Amino acid sequence: MCSLFDTDDHAGIERFLEQVGVRHRERMRYGQRHRPTSRVSIVTNRHGEAEVEDAIWHLYLQRDGDNYRPHKKYWSINSNWRKLPQRPEYRHSRCLIPATAWVESQHGERPVEFNFGLPLFFCGLYKTWDDGRLLSCSIITLSAHERTARYHEKSFPMIAPASRDFCHHWLSNDPDTTVFAPYLTPRIQYAGRTLTVAPLKQATATETLGAPQTVGEEAEPGQ
Repeated sequence: MCSLFDTDDHAGIERFLEQVGVRHRERMRYGQRHRPTSRVSIVTNRHGEAEVEDAIWHLYLQRDGDNYRPHKKYWSINSNWRKLPQRPEYRHSRCLIPATAWVESQHGERPVEFNFGLPLFFCGLYKTWDDGRLLSCSIITLSAHERTARYHEKSFPMIAPASRDFCHHWLSNDPDTTVFAPYLTPRIQYAGRTLTVAPLKQATATETLGAPQTVGEEAEPGQ
């Protein structure tokens, strides 16, 4: 379960968004350790072009007077890939979530930071509320990769390949999701780089306890 992620403003995200053809890059919300239920930046195509928009990182909301807040009964910062066929958002409301790193832990212990050293997109879903004036989102999670299960045995975030064509198709309104089936498998390679991992003192810490190491080549946690 991805529960904290970064969008560092020094990591070339604006250029990355420009290469993919995303408009309104000035709306980007930069920061480290974005928390669940906070406002984050997502990319949608709901107005006919890929653009940056604000969203609450919690897919299901509920009305609270004149406002909306995260739904108490449905913890929905992530959307499990096995349930995607049941979600209408997967057919009609897909989004991309810019990121530069993310944090995982095993049962809340031994947190680590994952990183490719490049900006990337999480694949996500979004919903609209208040006649389209408010958006919410979730990150799609896949099964754990065999090389990352030691850090988080349950899941791995779905990361869009470094392909402009894929991003545009993902953001489209095409309800045929069969073309995405090959991508519902965790990958630790991205744009020619292998995923790295570094230990953290605590999940919200922004300083790692050592230099990042390539996943699969590092020592077992605790060694």
